[in-house]
Amino acid sequence: MINSLINSKFFTGLAATATFAGVMASAGIANAAALIGGFQFSSGLDVVKLTKDDLNFNPNPSTLSISILTATGSFEQFGNTSTTTINGPVEFDTLLDPNNNTFIDFGSGNTFGLQKASIGEVIGSGDNAALDIQLYGTFFSAEGDQSQGAGNITLQFNDTASAIKEQLDAGDTLTAQFSGAVFSDDEFGGGFLSESVPEPSAILGLGLFAGAGFLSKKKASNKA
Repeated sequence: MINSLINSKFFTGLAATATFAGVMASAGIANAAALIGGFQFSSGLDVVKLTKDDLNFNPNPSTLSISILTATGSFEQFGNTSTTTINGPVEFDTLLDPNNNTFIDFGSGNTFGLQKASIGEVIGSGDNAALDIQLYGTFFSAEGDQSQGAGNITLQFNDTASAIKEQLDAGDTLTAQFSGAVFSDDEFGGGFLSESVPEPSAILGLGLFAGAGFLSKKKASNKA
């Protein structure tokens, strides 16, 4: 009878394990629709208008050129197309709702929503200077999946770093061409925000809890 009980628990455990594996596989399939990878872009003839408080694009929105040579993962499909645009204006160091602030639009429902942009340090190189704008936000795929993203916009100036700083501090508006890079930091998993898919950590926790319960019952049966 004890052997029958153990066998019954064993096969019940196998069924639970198989169900757990199926849920994990389904979660993996659902997550596959999220935008994962990275890309670099340039502005072509379009420019950015920058002050110490915000930036905008001219024209707005501006068209981005995404390099097919450096795009990875989901973003390869947007390389060398003319459908991607970038949108302003953007106020620095202000928390935004990515759902309502489309910053980069790849077309067909694929977007990058901005959560925060911060102006970085002006770095000099001889008589030239560069300035980075730090970006944080969320990628939204056409299927509705989400992944966290970060990157930067780099502005180049034909002037010294000290001169650029002085102009910004004085409230001037600077004009420059721009380039940049953005990536999804969910590339190695674990950061999806889609409500339709259980969090992997939550699923794993349930699986471990169920497994621990099965082992405990099995030991109790053996003692009997």
